[in-house]
Amino acid sequence: MEAQPQPVNPSPKPNSKPKSQEPVTWSIRGVERDTRSVIEKAAERVGKTIGQYLNEDVRSFAQGQLTQTQLPTAPVDIQNQIDHLTKMVEGIANRMPEQGKRSFWQRLFE
Repeated sequence: MEAQPQPVNPSPKPNSKPKSQEPVTWSIRGVERDTRSVIEKAAERVGKTIGQYLNEDVRSFAQGQLTQTQLPTAPVDIQNQIDHLTKMVEGIANRMPEQGKRSFWQRLFE
């Protein structure tokens, strides 16, 4: 029996983007005209179209926001953390034998 030739899928056109990468028409409701105007000016300033600006600059900014693990810590939170760590160290020091409680300088010049 003779082998049947397998159909060959035509290769994608040169310089064609995969379907998921093709630009789409997009309308955003609720965006104020002033906001669009600012985005247009920002894109123009860096020599990009609005689409390029959104794809590159705004996307990069949004991804940075998503990868931040937490918001910057407030000073009161930092002080609370310091207090907690101080209590932990004091607790450990209280459980050490007397010899271990000597200061650095006392141990250095013994």
